[in-house]
Amino acid sequence: MAFTAQPDPAYGAMQDWMARWTELEAQLAALLSAPRQYADFLPRLERLRADAEALLATDEDATLYWLFQLAASTSVGYSTSHAMACWAMCRLVGPAVGVSAPDAAALERAALTMNIGMTRLQDTLAAQAHPPTEEQRALIDTHAARGAQCLRECGVRDARWLDIVEQHHEADSHDTAVRLLQRMDRYTALISPRETRPGRNLTDSARTLLVRPGGRLDDIGRALLQTLGICPPGTFVRLADGQVAVVLRRSGRPGEPWVSAVLDADGHPVLEPALIDTGDEATAIEAALQTATVRVRLNHPRLLQLSRLALQR
Repeated sequence: MAFTAQPDPAYGAMQDWMARWTELEAQLAALLSAPRQYADFLPRLERLRADAEALLATDEDATLYWLFQLAASTSVGYSTSHAMACWAMCRLVGPAVGVSAPDAAALERAALTMNIGMTRLQDTLAAQAHPPTEEQRALIDTHAARGAQCLRECGVRDARWLDIVEQHHEADSHDTAVRLLQRMDRYTALISPRETRPGRNLTDSARTLLVRPGGRLDDIGRALLQTLGICPPGTFVRLADGQVAVVLRRSGRPGEPWVSAVLDADGHPVLEPALIDTGDEATAIEAALQTATVRVRLNHPRLLQLSRLALQR
């Protein structure tokens, strides 16, 4: 069953919502790229985190759609879009794995700043057509410790925040907050494109990182799938009728999110998007697709407006 979007004030509201995210990302990128240049680094970061929290609270699914689209579709500004996606997932999934309120506060700040020791290098690597050089590899290997030191120099005194940043690449950690950040860091990295490779689709990324030896899910794997779903907002999927669609909103039914077709069965762009219930057999999801394989320009405000219609169903 499909529902067609009609022009209404929600379109302008979603344009404004996107503009606020875009401005927030630009300000965060400037802050993380040159943190020592800001005498008020901490207040600035806190204001941006609070702004992001407010935008996420406005619409969790729209936020996931927008951040995953940014992470999976471009290598430009990679470091900041990566940080924001990790932050959102840690905030949403943390309660499901028992992260305490004090740990959650430190974890969210660590997610935004974990790569502050290599922000510019991370952007360079995303756009670089060859593997890291020896010099770059040395900087990558030490970025967690250098990032924690940078945060200390910028006034951070929260030992837990610093500890999570410093440990976010430590193998075999038993710290739940650290483990969650590690997994979200790698999950987002896998879906993001590089000049040396395209990003994976989200379900492949989840399978790679969340299924443990023996084919079993651990606590973080279960929490991620329960919270975000098998095909989270931002995923491109192929439907049973041959159309290619983008996932807009979780439905509460595993594997049956609300989507909108963007390419018809013949590969032509769908000019007027419609909300599709993948719980119907004729439009069930057959496969997740890599973003790089879907050649279409999306009208994000229209799709996000359409996503809001699902709340009325």
